[in-house]
Amino acid sequence: MQVDAGILTIIILLVTLVVSLLATAVARIRRQSIVLRHHPAYAAMPLLVSESLEADRTLHFSFGSVIPSGTTTPLMVAAAEVFTLLATRAAVGAQTPLLTMSEVSALPLAYDVLRRAYRLRGRTDQFRNTAVQWYPDGPRSLAFAAALTAAISDEKVSANIFMGSFGPELALIMDAAHRRGQGAIAASDQLEGQAVAYALSDEELIGEEMFAGGAYLGGSAAQVGGVVALDMLRVLLIAGLLLMVADRLTGGVYLSALLRGGG
Repeated sequence: MQVDAGILTIIILLVTLVVSLLATAVARIRRQSIVLRHHPAYAAMPLLVSESLEADRTLHFSFGSVIPSGTTTPLMVAAAEVFTLLATRAAVGAQTPLLTMSEVSALPLAYDVLRRAYRLRGRTDQFRNTAVQWYPDGPRSLAFAAALTAAISDEKVSANIFMGSFGPELALIMDAAHRRGQGAIAASDQLEGQAVAYALSDEELIGEEMFAGGAYLGGSAAQVGGVVALDMLRVLLIAGLLLMVADRLTGGVYLSALLRGGG
């Protein structure tokens, strides 16, 4: 007899809620003692900011074609948080970071990202409106890729951070960046774009790692707790899968019988 799907769903939701609450509470109490596992991409991002400041050149961020609605909303919020934290560091310099996208509905959020960064630094008068740029829209847009290859040259970009929705056109952009000696870190929700990012990015940033930027770059208790909870849930998921395999191998004598109330 198979475990009822409804019961299993309730158990998963309860475990997720409990683990998230406990991890956040522990992070608030013992924030200084929690050490997140090393992540090369997030460790490299502040270095790219420092290099751009020292060289007095522009740091480039890009959302790609991600849309601030529907299933891509969490990704855009995560990317916006990473860009805000990095732009806040870069706002002390003379050059305003460049933020690009190929989705016109993302423009308000893009302006807010850079304005907020300069507001946090108390330098709102230094914000440059032309630093937010929209190019021809659409997923896998070759026009967008062509425009960016020109922009990263005209704007004298020091390094690029692509986080959002990119297809195979990302290869053209990153190749242009590397030919100009610019650093590049990329991540995409599209399989083709992620494959390109994995091959050409200076450091890998894959899957749910895109949602951990706030913890690594900001470090608030809630953000750190979220990353800790994610790692704990990953371990519990593996343990749960192993239990189900063992239950199947034993013919459901133990786990299935327990969930049925010992019947």
